[in-house]
Amino acid sequence: MKAANTEALKLPEYAAFDVLRFCLAAAVSLSHSGIISWENAGNLAVQVFFALSGWLIGGILYETRGSELCRFYFNRSTRVWIPYLFTVAAIYGVSFFHESRSGRWFEFLAYDLTFTHNWFTLWPDAQLAIAQMPLHGTGNHFWSLAVEEQFYLAAPVIITLLPSGRKAWVWTGIAAAAYLSGSQYASISFGVLAAVLSRQYSHAGKYVTLGLVIAASSAVAAMAIPSLDIYVYAAPFFAICVVLLCATPIRRNTVTKWLGGVSFPLYLNAWMGTFVFNLVAKLAGIHLGTFTKAAEFIFVIAAAAVTYSIVDRPVMKYRDKWYSARLGWALGVIGYCLVTAGFLYGLMRA
Repeated sequence: MKAANTEALKLPEYAAFDVLRFCLAAAVSLSHSGIISWENAGNLAVQVFFALSGWLIGGILYETRGSELCRFYFNRSTRVWIPYLFTVAAIYGVSFFHESRSGRWFEFLAYDLTFTHNWFTLWPDAQLAIAQMPLHGTGNHFWSLAVEEQFYLAAPVIITLLPSGRKAWVWTGIAAAAYLSGSQYASISFGVLAAVLSRQYSHAGKYVTLGLVIAASSAVAAMAIPSLDIYVYAAPFFAICVVLLCATPIRRNTVTKWLGGVSFPLYLNAWMGTFVFNLVAKLAGIHLGTFTKAAEFIFVIAAAAVTYSIVDRPVMKYRDKWYSARLGWALGVIGYCLVTAGFLYGLMRA
């Protein structure tokens, strides 16, 4: 019998988030292909992704008791791990059979399998590491998945198990520390703080909306001035403002669900579309001139749609049938063990 997904009842539907996810994933792809030329465009999209995760996951955990964490771990693991491992297997599989392997090949694989890419992969020389990575750094975007997974493991401990974990002052401190240190976790912490504060103060209202628009615009203006060099500090403010502006409960429909669903494989597997396009263009001798990048992006969307259909969609369709509390707890333990093992391995290699 299908198990009820209790997490689905803890937040309203946000159709705008589906559209936002797709736009963000597309922005990352277009940035990597060079269509969007601003060097921080892809990273800024990722920062908004982080703030969105903080808002949604923070909201779910705020309504979650410690005894319910088994469902949380199960949902996060099935939603993220299966599509992610599919992509890891594809990149490392293609690399294994079609290119010579660097001395760090298996080391990189260890970091990617333990969600510690962001801590150790680019150390000590980022450019050299990217050149040594499988397919010349094709999987370097895995750093953001590592940040997300680490958040999924740390946030439940703080919010549901610590006596003051749901207090705004706790997350104000965490967000301030992450922000002032320029940490990768700043935007995601801002998202959690906003979720906690929203339980006490509604952010609806024309004046609040106007304030968010002004704040987001100011952040963009600041980032657009190279001499200020404050991107790392302006990006989290922009990210959380965008998320809160989109956080209006609106029922999702078939189109928005597809856009939201395909956004994750679009982010993970855009490289597949690029590889296929380049292969087809080379074999067919096609030269599209100024339309090359547009044609490539069509292949990118197609690759995302295909992988969504064969991986993500079946997982989301059937995962409730797979659920059990024991399995949820086991996946949670595995998550903590993986990150711990990756951290110790990275320290040993350093």
